[in-house]
Amino acid sequence: MLIEHAALQVADRAADDLAAFHVLAAITQTGQTDAKLLLEHLARHRFPRGSWFRRVLRDLCDGTCSVLEHGYLTKVERPHGLPRGRRQAADRAASGQVRRDVLYLDQALVVELDGKAFHNTSRARDKDFDRDLDAAVSSGLLTVRLTYGQVFGSPCRTAERIGSPLTSRGWTGTTTGCPDCR
Repeated sequence: MLIEHAALQVADRAADDLAAFHVLAAITQTGQTDAKLLLEHLARHRFPRGSWFRRVLRDLCDGTCSVLEHGYLTKVERPHGLPRGRRQAADRAASGQVRRDVLYLDQALVVELDGKAFHNTSRARDKDFDRDLDAAVSSGLLTVRLTYGQVFGSPCRTAERIGSPLTSRGWTGTTTGCPDCR
């Protein structure tokens, strides 16, 4: 069985959309396949979650690499009218080449999404904050770090709060309400 078919089958049987997305993100992060190949396989086969798979695989192609990053895109950025950030944007830091989770280049704002997998030790946190400091000193980038609770627990409030530094740094748009906003 092709890895793409197996991955889509496992994701299709997942208990919910978050678990299904996790399966797809995890298999692409291993390098055994990528979102483009999964999309091509999906075009030739039927799955009950087929239309949902197409949407999230396009998001994976655009650089959402984790459940948290996808949550930021679909619960904070898109539904609240924030500008579209560049995902996994390559940048240079004092420590070498880095990837920024979401970069709003015109506003010199970085949003880093801190899940538990890579941000759970003092050493990892120190490394993250060092990168933030380097970005501020070398490029004038303001870095905002968000957690799972801010993205999934209070996405409307988080969107409003992200809109503030975007506006103060030149964004002329405004955040909009989503159906869940009060």
